[in-house]
Amino acid sequence: MAEQIVHELPAPEEAVRLGGQEVLRAFIVEGELHVSLTNAFERPAVWGVLLVDIARHVARMYSREGGALRDQALAEIYKTIQAEWSIPDDDGQTDVIN
Repeated sequence: MAEQIVHELPAPEEAVRLGGQEVLRAFIVEGELHVSLTNAFERPAVWGVLLVDIARHVARMYSREGGALRDQALAEIYKTIQAEWSIPDDDGQTDVIN
C-alpha cells in the first residue's frame, strides 16, 4: 500500500512572525470536504464575517492569477453561496478541536 501524503499550506507569514491562532482547516479528500475547526469566537455571527473575508481573499486570488476580475469572482462566489444555502448537497465531515 502506498503511503498517503497530506498536502498542507504553510501558515501565513504574519502568523509565523507575530503568532496567531489557527481557527479553520479544510481538506478535499476523495472529492469531499473535511474540516477541522475550533470555537474561537463567542458568537456564531463572527464566523459570518470570517467567511465573507475568506470569499474576498479567494476573489483577489483569482484576480491576481488572471482567472477573473475581483468583482466578477466575488459575484460568482456569492451566487454559488446563495444556491448552496438553499439546496445543500453535502454536509461533509467536521472535527471540532478545543
